[in-house]
Parts: sequence; structure tokens; C-alpha cells
Amino acid sequence: MVGGGEVAFRKTEALLEAGADQVRVVAPLFHPDFAALRRKRTIKFSERKFRLSDLKGAALVVCATDSEDVNSLVGAAAAKSGALVNVGDRPALCNFIAPAVFRNGALLIAVSTGGASPALAKKIRLQLGRTYGGAFRKKVEALRLLRVKMLASGAKADRRAYFRLLREI
Repeated sequence: MVGGGEVAFRKTEALLEAGADQVRVVAPLFHPDFAALRRKRTIKFSERKFRLSDLKGAALVVCATDSEDVNSLVGAAAAKSGALVNVGDRPALCNFIAPAVFRNGALLIAVSTGGASPALAKKIRLQLGRTYGGAFRKKVEALRLLRVKMLASGAKADRRAYFRLLREI
């Protein structure tokens, strides 16, 4: 992760939630929310400006800075090194686009505009939260439990209960 602002913090959290076990964050300054991550052993912090040597061994590079010069440097160098690279809202500098993700329990919905408008993807993610947030988690869990029961028993009553609940949602 190159960058220490709020966006970099959110993207770092997303990497950790996705199971990243080695994350390095490079930035001269860090948003206060990073303080909560400093206790995690899976994150190494480098409080300084980005150096090309920071890319050594990196399989995935995310650049979230407000500097066009840094974004361009990181994007080009990371792509040349063979790493997967995402540079904020600059699709021309990326070889993958990160979608906006809404999570509520087992429900995961990803929204992408293919880099055309990350702001629109975020707006849609927030709308999804209003529609599928809150108690919807319990409905998904109820469907999961019914499905497990239905697959295990094959009973028509279980199938009916499952599809009845699905229609109600």
C-alpha cells in the first residue's frame, strides 16, 4: 500500500479482510485510523516517502495517494515488475480494478463501473447498504441453514420452506 490517508486505510482494511497476511504500508504521514492497525503483526509500516525498492517482492500493489507524480511512478514501476497494480481512480495506471464492496454477514455484493466512475460505484454500494443492511443478515443466515437442511435430507417440506422464505425476501 502506497499512501497513508483515509482511502489507503480503507483499502488496507479490505486487504486484511480478504486474508492478506503480509502488508506493507508506505507513507510519510498516516491517517489516525491506522493507529488501530499498528498492533497487527501482518502489517509493516514505513513512515517515509515511497521508494522503488518498496516494490521488491510485492505481488499486489495498491497506490492511494493524492500525488499524480507518485501515482504515475508507482503504477508504471509496479506493472513493469509484474505485480498486480491498482492506482486509486486512475484506470489507465491499473492492471486490475477494485470494485466497491458491500458486505453484510454472508452476503457480499461487488459493484464496478470498470474504472469509469468509482464515485458512482461507491454511491451504489451505499444504496445497497440501505436495501440489504440490518436485518437482511438474519434472512441470509436462515436461507443458509434451510439450504443445508434441504440438501442433507432431500425432503420436499424442507425444499418448500426454503423456497417460501426465498420468495418472501
